Amino acid sequence: MTTEQPKPRMQRSRLLRLIVAIVVTIPLVISAIYMWALWDPTKKVDEMPVAIVNSDVGYGEGADRVDAGAGVANNLVESQSLGFKLVDEKAAYEGLRDGDYYFVIQIPEDFSESLANIATVTEAPALISVTFNDYNTLKASSIGGSAMEKIQQAVLKGVATTTVGSLVDGVQSLGDGLRTAADGSTQLADGTTTLREGIENELAPGVSQAAEGSNKLAAGAGTLSQGLYTLQAGTDTLGAGATQIADGIERITGQIPLAQVEALLKQAQAVVPNSSQLATVSELIEGLQALKAGSRQVANELTDPNAQYRGGLNKLVDGGGQLASGANELSVGMGKLDAGVAKLADGARQLDEGAGKLSTGLNAGAEQAPDFGDQDRRTSLAALIATPVGKEYKHVAQAQFMGPGAMVVILIIITMLIPIVVFMSFRGHRFVTDNEAPRSVRDIARRGLAVVGISLVAVWVLAALVWFFMLSPSPNPVSLWQVYLITGAAVVMYVALISVLFTLFGYVVGAITSLAWMMLQLFSYGGIWMYQTVPAPFQWLYWISPMTLVQKGYTASFNGVSGFWPSFISMLVIAAVAAAITFAVVKWQNKRLHGVDAPGSGGETTEILTPTH
Repeated sequence: MTTEQPKPRMQRSRLLRLIVAIVVTIPLVISAIYMWALWDPTKKVDEMPVAIVNSDVGYGEGADRVDAGAGVANNLVESQSLGFKLVDEKAAYEGLRDGDYYFVIQIPEDFSESLANIATVTEAPALISVTFNDYNTLKASSIGGSAMEKIQQAVLKGVATTTVGSLVDGVQSLGDGLRTAADGSTQLADGTTTLREGIENELAPGVSQAAEGSNKLAAGAGTLSQGLYTLQAGTDTLGAGATQIADGIERITGQIPLAQVEALLKQAQAVVPNSSQLATVSELIEGLQALKAGSRQVANELTDPNAQYRGGLNKLVDGGGQLASGANELSVGMGKLDAGVAKLADGARQLDEGAGKLSTGLNAGAEQAPDFGDQDRRTSLAALIATPVGKEYKHVAQAQFMGPGAMVVILIIITMLIPIVVFMSFRGHRFVTDNEAPRSVRDIARRGLAVVGISLVAVWVLAALVWFFMLSPSPNPVSLWQVYLITGAAVVMYVALISVLFTLFGYVVGAITSLAWMMLQLFSYGGIWMYQTVPAPFQWLYWISPMTLVQKGYTASFNGVSGFWPSFISMLVIAAVAAAITFAVVKWQNKRLHGVDAPGSGGETTEILTPTH
């Protein structure tokens, strides 16, 4: 009988082994995650399925209609910068919950209206919402945010603040000009109204009266001219008679020697100074001389064009003719003026109506013309027009800043990491010393159940601490009981799979292999990095990775979508197959080493946690 040698302290203290396991595994996990984080997935984001929902209803009618949402959606799909798919709203958000889409880009109903009215006084751009679900994938939100920056730059390509600033100033000048023109048109309308009233009430009646007067003047001038012609003819007749009278008087007086008679008469008066007869004869002689001179003068006045009367009469006749002619021309002109004033009055009415419409239109336009305010306001608006499309990020469950979306990844990591740590905290059995009793199937089963129990307790304690004290707000899964079942199934599956590795490769290699296997799954399972963006070999791992099943189970549980039962049953089947493999390997090892089944397989047991040295 051999004396049992004292065991090293490492083998005696389970707590010390647990601490060592934690100290070894935690830095490895953190380092691996950090190293995987250095991977740049942006080169393959064009393969990420992303849903586009165009809810824009357009704006305007006919040639003025704006359908900016359709243009943006089509441009995004054609750009192929991401794996864009244009779907309806229901399909998009169902796909986001199912994990079919990494995020949803939604163009709102008023997108075109906001852009069409961007020149009005507004405070916010047209928003495109981007919705992430970190329950499905952590990196989708950060990569999607970076991609959206590039997408927005493509949407806004060619728009510059300076150019739009000039546009704003120009529109402002247009608005100011419209307002000035509106003021001027109001004054014009007032002036044309006054003009119309003046023409209708004063000018037109006056011209009409003047036209009637000119007609009467023409008639009177004609009558006057005809009378003057008649007077001239009568004067000619009268002059002829006066000439005959003067000639007759001169013949009569020519037969009487008036000079001699006058001399004799003066002599007789000298002899008889107071004789009345001589005085009468003297007066008669003077009368004859006066008659002779007067008759000739009258005849000359009536016939000589150089005489005052006859010359004046001739001029009067000529003037009367000219007056008649001028009066006729005046009458004709006044008739034309009267007709022109009528047309002028009609034009004034049309001008007044047009000025009124112009005033109404310009004032309405001035009211609609934008007023961008002062220079600071115009500068702010120019910046808004330069960036007319903004983005709004929404999260079903945000993981960043310790949000509830991080819970799924934490559960996925700890459901595998804790069983590895628990396995490493157990003694190494025959991997530490060569003097080891053979293990039985019952021993392996007991060890598996112990690891499962300890791991479940540790997982739930750690998960509860994170759930209630580290994440804010706390996660709110659709089905909490499904979360419990998926967690339990994941722990059982990982314990069974890790047991296969420890059984096949031993304590040291089994631990390293388990950790390496975990790191590969973290990079390929799709919950942190989108599996479409990782290198091809890791994409193959996605389809065969047990962690992918766990992730799909949690996605179904937290989001309330289908996929829970396939994942749950698949994990239990994998656990059963792994357990069967472990038992088969143990039996094969025992037969190979000893040629018989291990002791205890028929009822005996061997301590597996405290092997003898």
